[in-house]
Amino acid sequence: MPSNTKVTQYRRKLRNMNAGRKAKNYRANHGTTPVFPIHTPEADANAEAKQKG
Repeated sequence: MPSNTKVTQYRRKLRNMNAGRKAKNYRANHGTTPVFPIHTPEADANAEAKQKG
């Protein structure tokens, strides 16, 4: 049988591990970087101009 100290330490560890679990799962699945456009009309027009020289 574990001591009271070990039980308390385990419970604290478990509580801290599970704190904010939904938010952690959301960040893991969706990332933290906001979505930004890569291929905008302006960028496409500039790319064609650069390829032509």
